[in-house]
Amino acid sequence: MTPATRRTFSQTIEAALGSTATPAMRTFAYGSLIATVAGFAPACDPADPADSIDSLTQGVIANGQADWVQLSGRRDTAQVQYYKEFWRDGSACNSRFGCRSMTVFIKLRVKPVASADLTKKKVGVVYREAGRADPVTAVGNYFTTHGDGYEEWHVPVKSDTFRGTLLFTGWYENGAGGTFYDDNGGQRYAVQWRDSDWQTLTQDYGSTTARFDSTGVKGTLAFVVQDLDYEKVLKLSYSTDGGVTWNELGMGAPGSKNQLCWKSDIDQDFERWEAVLDLPGSFSSFQFKLVYRHGTGGGVSPAEFSFSSGLSKM
Repeated sequence: MTPATRRTFSQTIEAALGSTATPAMRTFAYGSLIATVAGFAPACDPADPADSIDSLTQGVIANGQADWVQLSGRRDTAQVQYYKEFWRDGSACNSRFGCRSMTVFIKLRVKPVASADLTKKKVGVVYREAGRADPVTAVGNYFTTHGDGYEEWHVPVKSDTFRGTLLFTGWYENGAGGTFYDDNGGQRYAVQWRDSDWQTLTQDYGSTTARFDSTGVKGTLAFVVQDLDYEKVLKLSYSTDGGVTWNELGMGAPGSKNQLCWKSDIDQDFERWEAVLDLPGSFSSFQFKLVYRHGTGGGVSPAEFSFSSGLSKM
């Protein structure tokens, strides 16, 4: 994050076309887009705490590059649309070491054209994940035709990085000269495809100094947050009565007490956020929850990711 330099999403546009992945299919599990929530407060700006996070310069995944289909096609969810569902297949899995890789099959809905040249008809996604410099294109396979006339296609996205959440744009070349896409209103869809994920959000234990004792809670809670996009919202809530009631911390400038704020960039794809706590009192317990919302504004499908933990009394 560079406070002195600002840019909008459109100012970061670069075209990139990656390789195509078409791994074999085997059903392993079924997933869906994580539920949405509303009412989050804007994040803080180290240079100007009053600003929204939407205006910040950040080193987001793949530098915020525009997908090739966003540059050459037309956004039209009547032609292609993400079902907000996926299923997945694990590769070389065992109880000791887990899976070497995971293939996520993203489900897209497309409108067929009677006069289409089937040799030119393609459905797929352009996806990005932490650790990859450029977006990658994956091409899907026809699955079935539904009673409403729309076709369902499954697009395999294979990952062996195991580094949190995937972002993607769905696209459709209809075989009759049309190229269409669904990019969630410009903010792309986010899929957290692992059951146990410590990459999208996690606690930075090395930088956490918070202590819970008979006088209350004091010190810093630090977190590592995957930098999915420019438009995200974070909130930190805590409970001192076993989760019966929750208090939400607001956003503030770095160093402010009892507020959540950006601290530093860790690398191209991750950030450090922290809250300096000074909460006096005699509490029975101390639990906290960090929530990250991807997808803001009207006309988009937001996704929510969370990390929950607590402090043991000393």
